[in-house]
Amino acid sequence: MLKHLTLSEILGYAGLIPFVVLGVGTFAGVGEAGDLFKLYSLLILAFMAGGCWGVEQANPEKIESNLLALSIGAFLWGVLAYFLPLNVAVVMLLVGFVLLLWIEANPLFKSAYEPRYKRLRLVLTSVVALMHILVFIASQP
Repeated sequence: MLKHLTLSEILGYAGLIPFVVLGVGTFAGVGEAGDLFKLYSLLILAFMAGGCWGVEQANPEKIESNLLALSIGAFLWGVLAYFLPLNVAVVMLLVGFVLLLWIEANPLFKSAYEPRYKRLRLVLTSVVALMHILVFIASQP
């Protein structure tokens, strides 16, 4: 089965492992799992925002200034979220992931990404969203 996956797909799915383990750990009440989930979420959000920035910078003739600002804004939004309580932070981080997915719906990204990658992003973001919702439920006072 793995031989049919691209390296991006393998790494993308592997990147879900900490989300799932820490999300379930938070739901189960495991020590610092919630704090580690929040940190990992911020790191991946920053990585994804940087990817958007890179695509935008590689295509200066097609760039829209609002997309560039939103990519950086998603990162800064995540940094702010990190310093807030877990139940607030996970909602903000989820908004950041959804924002990046929305940015990637722009024609600039459709020409930069293969359809297979777009499908991968939808699957990954769906699982990430589910884990953020699980952690949100677990973090209610």
